[in-house]
Amino acid sequence: MNTFDLIYPEKSAIAYKSMIFPDGQPHIKIDVQQATALDKKAPLRIFTRLNNANDLLLALLVKNTLDYLEFEHVELHISYLLAARMDRMMLDGEPFSLRVVAAMVNQGQFKKVLIFDPHSEVSTALIDRSYAVTNHLFVRDALSDFAGTHADDAPSLVSPDAGALKKIHKLAQFLGIEKVVECMKERDVRTGALTNFKAMTDGLHGQTCFIVDDICDGGGTFAGTAKMLKEKGAAKVVLIVSHGIFSRGPVIEHVDAIYTTDSYKTVEGVHCLPIGKYM
Repeated sequence: MNTFDLIYPEKSAIAYKSMIFPDGQPHIKIDVQQATALDKKAPLRIFTRLNNANDLLLALLVKNTLDYLEFEHVELHISYLLAARMDRMMLDGEPFSLRVVAAMVNQGQFKKVLIFDPHSEVSTALIDRSYAVTNHLFVRDALSDFAGTHADDAPSLVSPDAGALKKIHKLAQFLGIEKVVECMKERDVRTGALTNFKAMTDGLHGQTCFIVDDICDGGGTFAGTAKMLKEKGAAKVVLIVSHGIFSRGPVIEHVDAIYTTDSYKTVEGVHCLPIGKYM
């Protein structure tokens, strides 16, 4: 499948120039000669991060341009989905942001939409013809890389909260890992404060625990979980997250190593694997 690549421009099957007009409007100009040389009946994907509103608008502008050039099968492959965490109305007076973003994506009328490790099933429920791409291969590669320099015959996968639990059991089955540690925490939705970290096991002495989740923003959940795991005897705690935002930096207290992808951005100071390998 040919790719119109908004993440890695040098890999795009169609060259383009993007810009921001003085009034803030994103704009794009594609190489029409390259575009018309392609088979317009064959599938073509737009590969993009949707980190902000301009990213979303730019992807829709590309789709509009390809429609004018009569491409018949255009897919949207999303490495990071804007507003995926706002998958319900959290508090009175706040928007259901994911519903708004999904409605905009649906305006593009894509033949298919793939989303890498979305936060919840709400994303694929709201976006037409959409499918989740699991984190399984990424986590497998992260575990393999860590094992290359550290001996551990029986790694433990850790679900940091109830939201991650459903996905982590499917992941453990894929990887053939028997031990899954279920953790819990309490969050004040008004202040964001995290308290009362718990794990449903005590048998962690000397083990390496791999916390697996979809997004790391500030890292508070993982710092609290790692501290609690080490208090229960874990020798090392490794964080594996699909989307690395790291709004407070890529160093998280009590976490010994971090693996992520460049789905949201390229992150220095951690093991950052290229998202193109997994989509």
